[in-house]
Amino acid sequence: MNTVPVSVIVAVYNAEKTICRLADSLKAQTMPDFEVLLIDDGSTDASGSICDSIAESDVRFKVFHKPNEGIGTTRQFGLEHASGEYTIHADSDDWVEPDYLELLYREAVSSGADMVICDLLLEKGKKVYYRKEQPKAYDRETLIDDLVCRLQNGPCNKLVRRSLYTQNNISYPQGLDYGEDQLVNLQLIMAGASVSYVPKALYHYDYISNLDSASRGVSPQKILQGERFVSELRKLLPQGYDNIIDNQLLGIAYLAIGSKAYSRKDYYGKFSSLKSVRWKDYRKKAFSIKLIIWTSLHISYGLALFMYGIKRTKKRFGL
Repeated sequence: MNTVPVSVIVAVYNAEKTICRLADSLKAQTMPDFEVLLIDDGSTDASGSICDSIAESDVRFKVFHKPNEGIGTTRQFGLEHASGEYTIHADSDDWVEPDYLELLYREAVSSGADMVICDLLLEKGKKVYYRKEQPKAYDRETLIDDLVCRLQNGPCNKLVRRSLYTQNNISYPQGLDYGEDQLVNLQLIMAGASVSYVPKALYHYDYISNLDSASRGVSPQKILQGERFVSELRKLLPQGYDNIIDNQLLGIAYLAIGSKAYSRKDYYGKFSSLKSVRWKDYRKKAFSIKLIIWTSLHISYGLALFMYGIKRTKKRFGL
């Protein structure tokens, strides 16, 4: 297998409306030597044929078609078929800056880092928000806290040395599509990955498309996946990280409210232990989200459902 500097892994599922935008932004890269793995995860729309057409027009693009297995398994498939010295993932409904790969790879080479992180641009319709992704510090304890709780947990703004996966048997959990990126980030840091940072927003995160995708995916099954994620997190984290566990449980509680996955009684049975959580440790989410969760635990589950409905309606209309 011929090695290239960077492999870009793209999990594609029913992305016929957006995949060309991403592909065009990758074709426009100032760094010419890379490969893109377009992995069609059993799409039921025209995504597969569009990917084939993209690959026919540019030899750097390779297409794989496989049955639908979910995002985690598809990302792992990409890692197993990548030939790059470094790998990075890009979502099929996002796009990247022309110097996305060049700046990340240049920093990796100059610093010798195993992981290089860049900033993001959150695309919310007509509004664009700059999201700074610099770790507070680069020691293992701080990086674990940052990558699991504070920073964007996705892999799309993180260039990673591929050998770090293979030498430490790090892989995406099979059949888990909730928190899978956080578990991989955690394993990389615990394996001793050195981290560097590029202070520039190189990745455009389509918040509207991702919001729609997330809302369609919230279901009782998703909540069960969240509970499995927390179980895996407990296995990986050493003692002394209870605040991180609570942080993730609070997120699952919020999803449970949104999906109406549980009855009032079952909801309290699963999440009542969070009444004593230290809210200052739940840093990542907005105040409105914290308020909805706090209301569900301390005042009224029904009122929290009503508040959630208002919040979602406002987001739909960009209010």
